Amino acid sequence: MYNRQIKEQLPLYVDLDGTLIKSDVAQELIVQLIARPDLWRAGRRAMGQGRAALKRFLSENLSFDAAALPYTEAVLDYIKAEKEKGRRVVLATAADQFVADQVAEHLGCFDGIIASSEDHNLKGDAKLDAIRADAGGDFEYLGNDSPDLVIWEDAARVGIVNAPSRVKARALKDSEASLVVEDRPSVARGILKAMRPHQWAKNVLVLLPLFFSHSYLNPGMLGAALLAMAVFSMCASAIYIINDLLDIEADRKHERKRSRPFAAGILSPKHGLLASGGLLVTAFAVSLWQFNPMVTALFALYILTTTLYSTWFKHKAAIDIVVLTCLYALRIFVGGVVIGVIVSPSLLNFSLFFFASLALMKRFTEIQKLEKSKTKDKVRGYYLLDNQTILPMGITAGGLSVLTLTQYFGTEFVATTYGAPELLWLTAPLVLFWIFRAWLLAMRAQIDDDPVVFALRDKVSRIAILMSVGLVIAAKFLTIEGLLV
Repeated sequence: MYNRQIKEQLPLYVDLDGTLIKSDVAQELIVQLIARPDLWRAGRRAMGQGRAALKRFLSENLSFDAAALPYTEAVLDYIKAEKEKGRRVVLATAADQFVADQVAEHLGCFDGIIASSEDHNLKGDAKLDAIRADAGGDFEYLGNDSPDLVIWEDAARVGIVNAPSRVKARALKDSEASLVVEDRPSVARGILKAMRPHQWAKNVLVLLPLFFSHSYLNPGMLGAALLAMAVFSMCASAIYIINDLLDIEADRKHERKRSRPFAAGILSPKHGLLASGGLLVTAFAVSLWQFNPMVTALFALYILTTTLYSTWFKHKAAIDIVVLTCLYALRIFVGGVVIGVIVSPSLLNFSLFFFASLALMKRFTEIQKLEKSKTKDKVRGYYLLDNQTILPMGITAGGLSVLTLTQYFGTEFVATTYGAPELLWLTAPLVLFWIFRAWLLAMRAQIDDDPVVFALRDKVSRIAILMSVGLVIAAKFLTIEGLLV
């Protein structure tokens, strides 16, 4: 047992990934590499030379901001307190020397650095040997996972930061803990948040063909539509996770997005890749099991288009609006295919203009936020002045959607399908009201989310939707003669 005086003489060695910071820099750089096809060939060569060479390649060819990393506050506070007592503090990490140098320079609280070189990966026993050589005797070590066990076994005192319970139990078996940190939220809860379940509301669009074909009383068709909606949700969540992984750096500098699980270090990139891969495998397995190959191909098209949108299209003005509109319409089309119903051209026409209006509204609100922040003059390919054009374009597209809707009401199909087709005309002013109101709220900066999600959360919007649904059902099952009696 070390008394207080002896403890304060021990050099303190602090691990980086998972200990000093909540994330893993190497994993984040690997995700960046995945998004850089131009570096794949050189990356494969570096990988063939071993982990140390790969880490050096990543640190030299890809960037990260040491100032924006999610540091573990409890560890920083401990380091600062021990520094004030005159202890020597060393950053001891398996990360590349280039990465360790940037972190140490930013924090300015380390007396030395032990890190991996281009030809020597400093992990486990290799890190222990380096620490022994540097300490020249007893030492204290802060770590977080099983590779640190061999170092903890040799340390006079141990610090345990968000370690798995089994690792923590082994580390404390024969050692005294100077610091125990347990402030990382549940991984499962973090994955659920990264999946953005609130965005699944968009996939209600899959049910529209079921609703307008009035097949919702058919259990088989209802089940197929709900299953397709679930597959869309899994695909969308997988893409959201990948997007968040690719946007870690940008999210950490954003006032609201920095709390996202990967940016905040709640989840590691490894967690994200496993979760995203699992969702995609599950989605395709369900699709191949329950639907025909054409439906599975449509899901693949959705994933491809969404990925291209996230990586390229969303930065191209006008193209992004068309792609977003098509992604909305694709949900409706797939909803018809899975229940064996041909989607009405009139419904697709309505969707084209209606969702174009919503896509324009989404960009309008983003540019509006940019104007208020006054930090940049451009976002996703759009300039501040573009809102003067986007506003009339969006309102016009919304008006055209109502026009196509009223044209549909006058078709022979509606006259022969509905018992009281005149009731359908009442939905037109409801839709027109919602579009105009939504644009007014957007102009007042009162829409802060995707307009589709807003429509399902907003009380007035929900009332308008329910009234419209009620009118369509009434028009189907009632007759005008019965209403007039």
